[in-house]
Amino acid sequence: MKYSKDFTDKNLSRFGDSLVNFIFSLALSRYLGYPNAGRVPNASLTIGLEKAGLLHCVPPRTDKHGKGDIAEAIIAYAWFEGEMSIDEAVDILSKNFSSDITHPSRKKEVIGNAFGELLKIIKERLAL
Repeated sequence: MKYSKDFTDKNLSRFGDSLVNFIFSLALSRYLGYPNAGRVPNASLTIGLEKAGLLHCVPPRTDKHGKGDIAEAIIAYAWFEGEMSIDEAVDILSKNFSSDITHPSRKKEVIGNAFGELLKIIKERLAL
C-alpha cells in the first residue's frame, strides 16, 4: 500500500476521517458502558493539534476544516506505520474523557483534550 508522510494528502485524510470516527465511537462506547456512535468535530481535532503542539504541521491560513483533515491524516499515518493501534488509541481516548463528554456545549473541548493526548503520543513516536 502506498501512503506518504504528506499530511495534506486528501486520500490519507479521508481514510483518517473514518478511522478517527471509528476509534472515537469505540472509546465513547467504552466510557459510557453501552454502544454509542459519534463524529469528531473539526473544532475538537483543532484543539487536539494545539494541545499536542502540532500546529507546525499545518500550512499557513488553514481553516478549522483543513486542520481537522491534517489531524485525521496524522492519526491514519501513525496507524499505517504501526505506531498506534486501534486498541491503544481507544484506551487513550476513553481514559481522557470526562463526564462532560455528553454535555452539548462542553463536549467539543473534552473530545479535543482527549485527542490532544493521543496526538502527543503520536507526535513523539513519529518524531514530529
